[in-house]
Amino acid sequence: MKIKLERLIMRNDIIFKRSVQFRDENKNSWTVDFEVYKEESTRINRETLQKFKQSFSVSVCGAGGMGAGQCYDHIIPRTEGQKKLLEFWNKYHLGGMSGGTIRQDEYLNGEQYVNDYNYFVELFKTYNEHYREQFDDISFQIIVKNFNISDAAIIQVRNVLYEKMRNNPIQYILGLSNKYFHTSSDYNVKCFFLAIKGLYVDNGYKYGNGWLSSPLPDNIEEIINNICDLVEEEETALTEELEAVFDMGEKGFVATEEIIQQVMDLRECDEDEAKRFVALGVHLGCTFGDLNDTFEECSYGEQLYCANGIDYYIGTEDELTNIASDRVHNDDEYAYLWREAVAAQRTTDSLSDWLNSIISEDGWCSVLNSWDGRYEEYKIAEEYICVCRS
Repeated sequence: MKIKLERLIMRNDIIFKRSVQFRDENKNSWTVDFEVYKEESTRINRETLQKFKQSFSVSVCGAGGMGAGQCYDHIIPRTEGQKKLLEFWNKYHLGGMSGGTIRQDEYLNGEQYVNDYNYFVELFKTYNEHYREQFDDISFQIIVKNFNISDAAIIQVRNVLYEKMRNNPIQYILGLSNKYFHTSSDYNVKCFFLAIKGLYVDNGYKYGNGWLSSPLPDNIEEIINNICDLVEEEETALTEELEAVFDMGEKGFVATEEIIQQVMDLRECDEDEAKRFVALGVHLGCTFGDLNDTFEECSYGEQLYCANGIDYYIGTEDELTNIASDRVHNDDEYAYLWREAVAAQRTTDSLSDWLNSIISEDGWCSVLNSWDGRYEEYKIAEEYICVCRS
């Protein structure tokens, strides 16, 4: 895996940028981009609740697996460096803005909140529909006793129940059936459990009542570099544990017949799969060992392969054109779109002609690639093989 580092002066706002690639515990591949940009702003400190000025901010964005953007919840860290990266992301993205104070977020992001929510569910899940609808003082006292709610916190709990749960937390959280109605990620549920702990109002600040921030350290670029350097070192070490055999990302690499035969022997696969394996290896710049660790043919699509948690269509132009054509002609959604086009007088073509025009005018990749609409073509043992995201 590779990283890149660059100082940018072309855009006025961005003053630093870096990205790093790695594979997480599930062997899913991720690219995480960091940006530091100018932003003069006045914010409120999450810890002191005092105003402070900040002259720059940080943006962190990821892509990989089947997700992109603020996808850190989908990354299962494999190494200490990856853990540090996720901690940085969660703490400093967009200036570390949060709807909660330090104490509020520490509770909500910790095991205690999970345990409290699960205990509440266990406590009341045996209630039938009638008792779930009839939340009374007895039920309230059960909550007070089991969660050891202080007299001061009772006021917060009462206010939250009135404002956010129609005075019935059992029905709000469990619903009227065995299927939970609101999970622990629900904002009102968070407010309820914060109130139980006396934290819904912390030092005068009501949870979710605005945006609070953590001051960014002046050496933010150094911190980002150190994290990325560590992740890169760990990734290199993990890759070196695998037998490289040959490097398909090496400059001047040629996918010869001998290479294809070697892949066939090592993977015990046929020639077609070996060619597609090498095409993807060239596309990703992997060694044999690195790609062989996760490459497999998908059972849910023709010419569809998976590597590092990402699906790719890999095949010749004719093969992928045929798959795209079959999809267009057999998917009811395209017939619906044709009827809409006819009704809007955007076409006078027959359904068959209109469907054929999708492939002839827009190409097979516009149908198969819902990620970015692009593909690359590689010469593999005298045959051209195309690769695109699914």
